[in-house]
Amino acid sequence: MQLLLRSGGQQIVIDMERADDRPLVVGQYTYRPRRLAGKVRRLATKMWPDMPLSVLDQRLTFEAVDNGRETAWGDSGSFSPRSGSTVLLGRWDEDGSVGIALHELAHEMHLRHGGYDDSDGVVREALAMLAEREAGLRRTFEREPYHSACQLIEQLESLSAFNRMSFSKRWAEVVSVTSAVGLADLIHYYLDRSERLGLARWLDRLTKNVDVRDQLLARLANTSLRYSLELRRHLIKKLVRCKPETPVEQLLYVLDSIATLDRRYPNDDLERIINFCFAPYVPQRRRLFAFGS
Repeated sequence: MQLLLRSGGQQIVIDMERADDRPLVVGQYTYRPRRLAGKVRRLATKMWPDMPLSVLDQRLTFEAVDNGRETAWGDSGSFSPRSGSTVLLGRWDEDGSVGIALHELAHEMHLRHGGYDDSDGVVREALAMLAEREAGLRRTFEREPYHSACQLIEQLESLSAFNRMSFSKRWAEVVSVTSAVGLADLIHYYLDRSERLGLARWLDRLTKNVDVRDQLLARLANTSLRYSLELRRHLIKKLVRCKPETPVEQLLYVLDSIATLDRRYPNDDLERIINFCFAPYVPQRRRLFAFGS
């Protein structure tokens, strides 16, 4: 890991892991470069045991600039498939900067795993947030694709069936998808496993055709792409209560209708829209009345 110091038009590069233990002050934060590098190496090699040594040695740079100066990129870190990762010191304390480094290294490992070029921005950032959260950094975002990625990862990590797995298994699950819709489908899978909503059993009863199942799950994920976990839960509960004789084409139509009404009436209660669209296909619960004498 390299530390690039810029000051007064001059720059110097330091091997962080061979640096002495003198503190480095950047803005309001104080760093010890060798300790910082050690934290990153320990976490990165634990999270990705197959990471080539050259990644940390040659493709991760920490940069410190004069107080008040800005780099060409305005965020805390950046990743380039050509040149690797850069982390700007002075934006976060030492532990926070470790999290930013893991965020950028996740892009590197995604690239090396394959699928980086085929994945949308939400998946790329979701993997990076999975890594930074493992390092203890929790951030919120307002702009896309970071906001959606953060929401989807937070939902996944709140599910016991997903969260109890090792990082390597969680990483493998997320890196296997290439789109935000794929992430939503992954949430539904682990929501069903965590809370036993009956989605897998219902699908098995509905049809043995794998392609038809995949089509229905994809439509479910696309409809609920930006839903909260509570709304996903409500939608799935309604779906699995549909009458068994309901044709798959009709179920697809119901999901499309929910999405259409949501777009047309964005201020309406979405739970009520879901209930309205499913009403003809879900058996009404019987009510028991007690009659007095």
